[in-house]
Amino acid sequence: MRNKTLLIIFCAASVLALWAVANTKPVSPYTVNVPYEYPYVPGTQEWIDLGSTSARRQASQVPDELLQSMATDALLQTVLDYPFLSDIYAFNTMKMGYEAVRKHCNSLREFETRPDHMEVLSHYCQTNYSLSKKERTLEDYMAEHLYWLYASGDLEYTS
Repeated sequence: MRNKTLLIIFCAASVLALWAVANTKPVSPYTVNVPYEYPYVPGTQEWIDLGSTSARRQASQVPDELLQSMATDALLQTVLDYPFLSDIYAFNTMKMGYEAVRKHCNSLREFETRPDHMEVLSHYCQTNYSLSKKERTLEDYMAEHLYWLYASGDLEYTS
């Protein structure tokens, strides 16, 4: 009888332990769920006061500790808000433009290292795909172009 009781207690404890493990959500290393707000943006006096393109690019870098703490979707929005992202269109090819922007944009370099960056980018594009042309923003088009650049396999980046 004692062995039967111990067996029942052991089975019940095992079931409870398995249930607890199955219902535990994995802890994300990313604690920041909001995009970075650039302190200097085009069109403001502060931006103009920075003077040079070099100073503006430097002021548009996201602190490394913050980059590493940002959830990938917040990081994507940070990339799309990067003041110089549209420079991608200033080159002969999108690939050349991407590589030029990548040199100066630490949030873009961080984004491409995330294992889920294509999933997050795809979700963003799918969500905005149904918008009419009037509703779509430059960010929506830029996200699509980033998606196609990544999907093409032509870029040399680490994912």
